[in-house]
Amino acid sequence: MTLPRPLCTLFLVLLAAGPARALEWLRPTVEARAEPFQKTLSLVFEFKNDGARPVHVLDIQTSCSCLTASADKKVYAPGEAGRLTAQFSADEPPGIYERHISMLTDESTRPQRLTVRIEIPELVTITPRSVEWKPGEGTVEKFVELRANGSLRITFTQATPSNGTFSARLETIVPEQVYRLVVLPEAGNTVANAAIRISGHDQGGHEILVSAYANVR
Repeated sequence: MTLPRPLCTLFLVLLAAGPARALEWLRPTVEARAEPFQKTLSLVFEFKNDGARPVHVLDIQTSCSCLTASADKKVYAPGEAGRLTAQFSADEPPGIYERHISMLTDESTRPQRLTVRIEIPELVTITPRSVEWKPGEGTVEKFVELRANGSLRITFTQATPSNGTFSARLETIVPEQVYRLVVLPEAGNTVANAAIRISGHDQGGHEILVSAYANVR
């Protein structure tokens, strides 16, 4: 029997899409923001077996070593709810990180793809991040402001250029909150660059190391 063209097209679309998944996920993407100095974040994906048969978890993989994941059970009966818990290592530089989890079950040959999106906040606002001179500009001091973010109270104690072509010193504007980094090229006519490492600590004793940059070009 030949199907009419509209029904034939619908049949082919359904065939290409494959069978519906039994596991229904509350949210396939989970977002979180780390607290200052937080080392690990736990994130939970919730789901339910809406199918008519038990679903077996066969394998769980993550996209990087900074992320681990495990389900609370191996088999989920029809109508049963479940949880997949992910642990993200937040001991990373500030930024937004997107990582993925693949969970393979016996209901499909294609694993379920889940997404973890983590924001690791900046502890310090550095303005500007880089200061520059033109060759021949002379030995003119330039400044970088360091401001502790949120409720953090940070004491900066040392500024160290990565090479001797620049000198750097710290000035306290508001104790534990705002500091000024003063940078000076030692030879204003020489093309050079350096990273300046600024170290300090917060009230809880956590060590803090941030960087600013200087260039003559």
